[in-house]
Amino acid sequence: MPYSYHTFGHALDPRAVEIVDLPDKVEDYFYLRDGVPMASYLPPTTELSLYEGAGDMFTDFIDNPDRALYVSQRVQDVLSSRGLVGTAIELLPFVLLDKRGRRVRETYAIANPLVRVPCLDFERSKYRRSAGNPNEIAEVKLLHLREDAIPDDAQLFRVAEFTEMMVLRSDLLDAFQQAGLTGLAVQPIGTPIPG
Repeated sequence: MPYSYHTFGHALDPRAVEIVDLPDKVEDYFYLRDGVPMASYLPPTTELSLYEGAGDMFTDFIDNPDRALYVSQRVQDVLSSRGLVGTAIELLPFVLLDKRGRRVRETYAIANPLVRVPCLDFERSKYRRSAGNPNEIAEVKLLHLREDAIPDDAQLFRVAEFTEMMVLRSDLLDAFQQAGLTGLAVQPIGTPIPG
């Protein structure tokens, strides 16, 4: 069965909550962009707060500027039911505080995809290389993948050539949508990436 692939974007719903304090609370947060195991850097006692300037509507995927996947228990359940937790995805629970500094009742975690797939189509993608290191990609404006290089079991993975870019497969997207999960913003591979 042929799959399609999508990248995560920003939901940009002014009614929804946001988290913006990850860099302030987790010293080595940037490792989340690399897809390395983070449990030793981000213990479950880590407190993250809702952004004062955002809305009050809780969603299953919480938007943020750090490209982290903040996910509700419902998202975690879908990931678990598909056999992804522990092997392909590390779940990093944390303490979510509301705008008044009180603990939120709902359980959230950061989903950290650990699988890196070297599949960037350099010919068709539009990207910018780092000025300091020409072997490093600084930004991708249009992503195309070499789908023949993607393993059959890769449902949610990072593009190895640009690890902050996370990709999900259409059957996992369908599972998220069938579960009625909110706050998920994706765009199909091959469409311009805003920002």
